[in-house]
Amino acid sequence: MPIKCVFFDFDDVLRSWEYQLDGIEENFGIPLQVFRDVAFAPENLDAAITGVITDEEWRTGVCSILVARFPELDARGAWDTWSSRTGELIPETLEVIHECKSKVPIGMISNATSRLPRDLKYHGIFELFNYVINTSEIGITKPNPEVYVHATSVAGVEPHEAFFTDDKAENVDAAVKLGWSGHVFKNADGLRAALIEAEVL
Repeated sequence: MPIKCVFFDFDDVLRSWEYQLDGIEENFGIPLQVFRDVAFAPENLDAAITGVITDEEWRTGVCSILVARFPELDARGAWDTWSSRTGELIPETLEVIHECKSKVPIGMISNATSRLPRDLKYHGIFELFNYVINTSEIGITKPNPEVYVHATSVAGVEPHEAFFTDDKAENVDAAVKLGWSGHVFKNADGLRAALIEAEVL
């Protein structure tokens, strides 16, 4: 059976955060590893990507932790600087996505906070995807199988008619176990080759 919908992860597939922490340690003195550990600790982030709290509540909470840990530094300034950044689109992946959309409907599945719609609009791709599965809106995250069940239901396709690419192997594996076609993203050329093999392109 042919692939009838292709789903893409967002971060580290279509959006790069390569420069997200540039200047944080140099300008504000907060060690980058500490910044990462606090911001992305499961006990802080999971509530935001499952919709228990909003993006704003997550950011406020993490900022408070950093301010308390580094009272002598401008932790709030560091957090505000990071929060103002939205990453950069990867043009080669965007090209592949446009190629796919000329063939089949496309979707996004992202372990994201409530800020995802704003970021998609900022990057000018809010209307690009036929379906956007934001885990903060459905209350479960990849690689929970229910995420993929929800995605195929929204798209109106069977699992064997869906293709998914993600930079994390465990997320792709979860989809493949349900009957999807999948590809662990490394670069746009590899993705294009996988889509050609799947007879999408």
